[in-house]
Amino acid sequence: MADFLNPEICKDFRNAINLTPIFMHDKRYKSSFNLYCAIMDRVDDSIKYLNQHSETPKTETDFLIFIMYACMVLDAINELQRNLKFKNKYANSNDKDAYLYFKEICMNQLELSADESPTDEQFFRYFRSLSMAHPFETNRVNFLQKNKEIQYSPWVIVNSSSSRIPIVGIRIYSNKNDSIKDLKFPFSILKDYIQSRFELMRLATDSLNEIVNRQLNIWKSEKIPTNFSTLDTLIAIRNMLAKHFEQTYPIDDLISCMTIELSNTKNEDILENYREVISSKIPAIRSAVENLDYETMCELTDSIYGIRPQKMHEQGNYQLEKIYTNLTHGDHIWGIEQADAFSKEFASKWVSIQAHTMPDDEIIILTHIACYYEAMKQSKLK
Repeated sequence: MADFLNPEICKDFRNAINLTPIFMHDKRYKSSFNLYCAIMDRVDDSIKYLNQHSETPKTETDFLIFIMYACMVLDAINELQRNLKFKNKYANSNDKDAYLYFKEICMNQLELSADESPTDEQFFRYFRSLSMAHPFETNRVNFLQKNKEIQYSPWVIVNSSSSRIPIVGIRIYSNKNDSIKDLKFPFSILKDYIQSRFELMRLATDSLNEIVNRQLNIWKSEKIPTNFSTLDTLIAIRNMLAKHFEQTYPIDDLISCMTIELSNTKNEDILENYREVISSKIPAIRSAVENLDYETMCELTDSIYGIRPQKMHEQGNYQLEKIYTNLTHGDHIWGIEQADAFSKEFASKWVSIQAHTMPDDEIIILTHIACYYEAMKQSKLK
């Protein structure tokens, strides 16, 4: 049997949140980010339970738990509607859509006129209050206030033998008379009502997508001048990435290569050649960032700064890992030892590394340069 609450609806909402850093970092929306995360986790758990217990409850406890999880779903949708301000066709009490599920029940069983009948949302709040006993009575709804009536409920109703179809309901006591009233209706109507409200989560997702698309269009319209120097272009790209809430470290690495002051002049020529390689990639990197194509940007930067030769000496990859990690954090002495060992292998063909005397950032950059030129040499030999 198909789920009566479609899990894909909440999944789509989650994807809309997680596919962009906007909601986590943009000051206009970050105050709501934790609300969105709490909602989608609660809704996921709730619809999982509701779908697994969508048959008519067999006990009062089952029904009360069903109502509890339903309330979490409905309250979540109401929070999203208030936060994102999407149009809720059920919210207008002058619209027939607000009275699709419970109006006839109110007229027949609560003896209310058509004009007196509450909206479906008002009825559910009334039913929830009595069924969940908040704490034991309710007098908050408009159709009770006119008579200053207070109603009480000793229990919910499930599995009534008086009906040919599965029904649920509540027993009602009143402070106005001694009569006892049973309010009963098909369980399927309650499920249909819950489903109709849950479907509104699609509109929440649409609202999120509108926010994202609007912001992406603004970002795509922003360009970096083409007459900037390589360094100035990289700085502008970095600033653009930060504005887009994206990681800047690939560009930071290239900026370091353009600004590093060498302690060993033997490496000046190869560094200048390497900087020319960086400059040759700038138009493509700039275009990728302007088009919000961060994957291509990373591929381009990795082809310069992150590349490794396919063939290296034994322990080569291990040494690189320790150089890149331990010289920035970790066992610094071990990182220096590995840099010294690495410098004596193929790195010595390209650069001169004095691991025990050079600054850490210079060691790391020269190591990347050696890897780049060795990788280029090996690719040409194929």
